[in-house]
Parts: sequence; structure tokens; C-alpha cells
Amino acid sequence: MTSKNLVRIALVSASLACSTMAFAETPASAPAKGTGTPQNHHCKQSDGTMEMSKTKKACLADKGTWLKDGAAATAPASSASAAPKK
Repeated sequence: MTSKNLVRIALVSASLACSTMAFAETPASAPAKGTGTPQNHHCKQSDGTMEMSKTKKACLADKGTWLKDGAAATAPASSASAAPKK
């Protein structure tokens, strides 16, 4: 090999090394997984307490009710106002 070929090989390997380093940084700049919409439902236990950390599957397995946020507060009020006055 001549010195001219050695220089070419060195330049090609250096450019490949730099290009792979640039691609290695791309996934780190991507947004983190699991940053979707916030949870808007929660588990109401059979004793009436709210369990915020349970999933729907775990809630229903424990005989709870999967309610949308705000539904628990408006349900009793709407049923009371729907009752006819005598």
C-alpha cells in the first residue's frame, strides 16, 4: 500500500466514525415514551374510596368501578336535582 491509499483509508474511516456518532445521539433527543395524554379515569373502590394508582384492569378485578374524572361528583347532584319536588 502506498501512503496515498493509507491517507484515503484514514479519511474514510474517520468520516464513518463521525457519522455514526451523529446517529447515536438521535434517539436520546427523541421524546420519552409514555408522555401521552394524562389519565382522566380513576378507580372507585367498593367502600367508596378513590384509588388513583390502579389501572382499569386492576380496578375491575377488585370489584371497583372505573369512573371518568368529575363523574363521581356530578352523579349524586344530578340525581338529586332530577327528583320531582312535592
